[in-house]
Amino acid sequence: MSDAIRTVTSTILLAVLGIMCLSGLLLTRLSILRKLGDASQLVAIALLILQLVKAKNARGISVRTQELRLTVFMTRYLDLFTSYFGPYNTIMKMVLIFATMYIIILIKYTEPYKTLYNHSQDSFPHWKFAVLPCVVLSFFVHMTGSKLEGFSFIEWAWTFSIMLESVAIIPQLMVLRKYRLVENLTGKFVFFLGIYRVFYALNWIYQVNTHMYVRHRPLMYICGFIQTALYLDFFYQYCRISRLTRHCKSDPTTDDNEDDEEMDGLLFESEREMVNTGSTAQSLLSNTDHSLSLRNEPSASADAQQRRRLTQEDQ
Repeated sequence: MSDAIRTVTSTILLAVLGIMCLSGLLLTRLSILRKLGDASQLVAIALLILQLVKAKNARGISVRTQELRLTVFMTRYLDLFTSYFGPYNTIMKMVLIFATMYIIILIKYTEPYKTLYNHSQDSFPHWKFAVLPCVVLSFFVHMTGSKLEGFSFIEWAWTFSIMLESVAIIPQLMVLRKYRLVENLTGKFVFFLGIYRVFYALNWIYQVNTHMYVRHRPLMYICGFIQTALYLDFFYQYCRISRLTRHCKSDPTTDDNEDDEEMDGLLFESEREMVNTGSTAQSLLSNTDHSLSLRNEPSASADAQQRRRLTQEDQ
């Protein structure tokens, strides 16, 4: 894929995401919680595409999380082939599928992304420890909840997608932990995905308590709790370090040319401590060397005077 094609495709996709976001907020009759949830998810995808276009590398991005998200969309939206739920829902589902496919193709099959992509950091065995357990567990849950003769593949696929989505972010969180530096746009991608899940969970609670035809689904609550727990630590670290970074930038004593990396990313606290520890150690070593040199200066001058005295006596 050439640079021109990639730029045009990314621009068109970003425009579509923006149009869908605005149309969902302004033109649909959905609940405000559903609107905000959809908008948050679209913003998250747009930020990830912007990060790829801006940086021209996939640094700190997990393609395995994107593969899990694509699997979620492909199984959850099988009703695209059997039912019609209006133009907004139909286009929204297609946009989510194609945007995620585009991100995967960009990282895995196009230059310079595939060359710079770090496979060792994105090493979580997602098919083995995410997809396979969700397949088995969803079959068990679906079969115990319905009779065998009433088995519906689409209903099972929906159950599977709910389970898989709750753990789909794990590879991305592990990459950020290994990579340490959280790119601003990548961090905001994870942040807005978490916001999307919060709004969707609140919307589900609202629907259950206000509409008689919507029934309680314990699976939704369990998976929502797991997903929220996975995001909480990242939210805490990201918000904390964002405040520290803003404080450092507002400090007039801070050198504008210092720590250029901070402008494009945030260090996790453990990495920042390692950097500070290294700087402290270097400072201590330099101070020790300086004090040793000062201690050696008087003895060196005394030795020189002794040599001059012996030379004069010999003469």
